[in-house]
Amino acid sequence: MFERNISTPAAVAIIVSFLIVSIIGPLTLNREDVENWDNLSYWRLNPTGVPPEWYGELAGLPRTEWLQGERQAGEFVFTYDFHYSSAPSDIVLIPNSTGVMRVTVIGPDGREYVLWDGYVFGEIQFSKNPSVFVRIAEEKCNVMPDGGNLLFHDAFNIIFSKPTDDCLDHPEFLKGEYRIVIEGPEKEPKIRVLGKSYGLLGTDTVGRDVWTGFIWGMRETITIAILGSLATVGLALILGTLSVLSSWVGKIADFTSRLVTVTPVLPVAVSAVVLVAAIDKNYVIKASPLAIALIVGVLMMGNVSRNVRSMVEEELRKEYVESAKALGGSSLWILRKHVSRVLVPYAIYQFALAVPGTIAFITLLGFFNIVPGFNWGTIMSQTIREGATYRLAWWQVVPVGVSIGLLALSFVSLSRKIEEEFLKR
Repeated sequence: MFERNISTPAAVAIIVSFLIVSIIGPLTLNREDVENWDNLSYWRLNPTGVPPEWYGELAGLPRTEWLQGERQAGEFVFTYDFHYSSAPSDIVLIPNSTGVMRVTVIGPDGREYVLWDGYVFGEIQFSKNPSVFVRIAEEKCNVMPDGGNLLFHDAFNIIFSKPTDDCLDHPEFLKGEYRIVIEGPEKEPKIRVLGKSYGLLGTDTVGRDVWTGFIWGMRETITIAILGSLATVGLALILGTLSVLSSWVGKIADFTSRLVTVTPVLPVAVSAVVLVAAIDKNYVIKASPLAIALIVGVLMMGNVSRNVRSMVEEELRKEYVESAKALGGSSLWILRKHVSRVLVPYAIYQFALAVPGTIAFITLLGFFNIVPGFNWGTIMSQTIREGATYRLAWWQVVPVGVSIGLLALSFVSLSRKIEEEFLKR
């Protein structure tokens, strides 16, 4: 008894928490990030496939950040506090103007290294200029690597390490304040350090913010789950109840119920989604959450409708029903006034079971990359397509997996409680 009293409030608390986050969470996001989710060039200023910042703090990984700069004697000076166990993956210059510029990095020991000295046409990612690191490696590490050799090393280790003979392969990081000095720009430039951690849930393999996808996808996922479950239960109640009638309406309802029960759900769902969805120029499938919910609801109502029919038939054989018929009550009146009271608790029970089932189903469709919209199924399909599971990018799969598990356990716990109350009657 004690365990039941604990599990039910906990289940309610979990479900309510997810509902609140799905409503409020999207309001805290940058809407531009959401609108450009499939625009890969939009995410170019993010590191790719890096873990969350909170994990980075534990592992000593640099976070991704914009540096604050100030003008000093005609130069722009940006300060970077380096206190990590690994070097950042890149430094990006956004000049905001064109012209001849000189970009240097001055370490805590006062040593100065030139990253760029020449004409700047636009945005520069210094990691894509291996000749700079070859020169710095020769000066700082007393080695002369070629450009191909640098492909197998973290080039920025050279800049943020102590000047030793082995700083290319085994760097000893020099922690402290680094200054990035830019000479020559007419307008104030921007500097972004691409670290090896990012945000609350890291980035995926193309640099998208996983937290944005998780929170925004939660809203559509829960919407589809609730609407789909309502459709499942509502249609099952209607078909299951009407199918006991001897009229042509009952025969059509019984035939439809039987047909849906034997319909292969997955292939039909795939075909239905393709029919109702639209494909944009980026080959992204888009469809209304309401349409997806209706498809799922129709395809998952079969067994529930047959159970409803069995319950109704059993109820109609009871004595009070015969008495009602003797008094002149019609079949529809009896179903509405008496049998419906028995079906309401069962409907609530089936709804509690249908919600996690719907979430799991649209996530399963995501593995086939045919879930339209912006939901957890879409996120999972992108994860599989981009090979994140094989790269052990746990921050992409664990949040969705754990959330689905928590919601499923919570709704199953509630359904058991409802079932117990239903059996007592």
